[in-house]
Amino acid sequence: KEKSKSKNTQDKYEGDWLKFTHYCQNKYLCNPIDVDDLESAYALVANYMYWLHEDPEAKVFKGSSNLPGREKLKNNPYSSSPYKASTIQRILASITYKYRLNGFQFDRTNPNIAETISAIVRDEKNNRSGQAKELLKTDIIKIIDSIPNDEEDLRNIRDKALILVGFYSFCRRSELLGMKFEHLNFAEDSIQVLIPFSKTDQTGEGRMILLPVTNDNYCPVKALKHWLEIALIESGPLFYKINKSNKIEKYTMNYKNQKVSLNDSSFVIILKNRAVAAGIDDTNISGHSLRIGSITQARMNGVPTHEIMAQSG
Repeated sequence: KEKSKSKNTQDKYEGDWLKFTHYCQNKYLCNPIDVDDLESAYALVANYMYWLHEDPEAKVFKGSSNLPGREKLKNNPYSSSPYKASTIQRILASITYKYRLNGFQFDRTNPNIAETISAIVRDEKNNRSGQAKELLKTDIIKIIDSIPNDEEDLRNIRDKALILVGFYSFCRRSELLGMKFEHLNFAEDSIQVLIPFSKTDQTGEGRMILLPVTNDNYCPVKALKHWLEIALIESGPLFYKINKSNKIEKYTMNYKNQKVSLNDSSFVIILKNRAVAAGIDDTNISGHSLRIGSITQARMNGVPTHEIMAQSG
């Protein structure tokens, strides 16, 4: 069972379990394995889920690690925000896994557990200040039309390709910024892109996605090919940071003399700035806006759910 999980997943499970053990020892002076029966285990876990969601002290857990040797890494106590419901559900999966490894027939659908999780999810929805704004096809058209055709500024060419590939690929932000030239397979009417690893692909099997030729000014294939040609990209990551000044060296280089890829925050800044330039309110625009916009647009266009799932992973 343990070897069926990736190293990253095992570390997450171990860290979640150590924090749960720490909570039980401090709060109830017990070890979670030493409970009298399953109902006691359910009660402990339900109380822990509620504590993570409600108690300000739980924020300390977000910035600390209980894994041996990692106690001081990214140790930033007292996060400004509580655990999200989705994170608490992931933690529940870790605890369930560990209980089962220790011989307990632990069932996540137990009413005590299920009702607590439902309450947390409902409470988060009620308190949510605003979800990521979805960028639909009409928004993408406005954004691309507002980008100047000045090819002296390489950022214009890069950003067109970045936004169109992001929209038509349905990819997560990490998948988009992790695309490499070696992952591309060129055909006459499309480009196939290998996504070697993603959040929902724990085994690293990868998936192939398709960038279609749209035969208009908003074609992701045309935009990407133009960027690759102008930027002379023949290997490595596709989307780089570009120097704003008119230096001969157009790209920001790292200590290994390699081009520096865009990171999450720079991607969001690009998207927000391009949206504002197109007259679109950038409130709640995030790195998720392209993905949820393309998925919503596909549903509006009648694309079958299984096709959307295959493309979006």
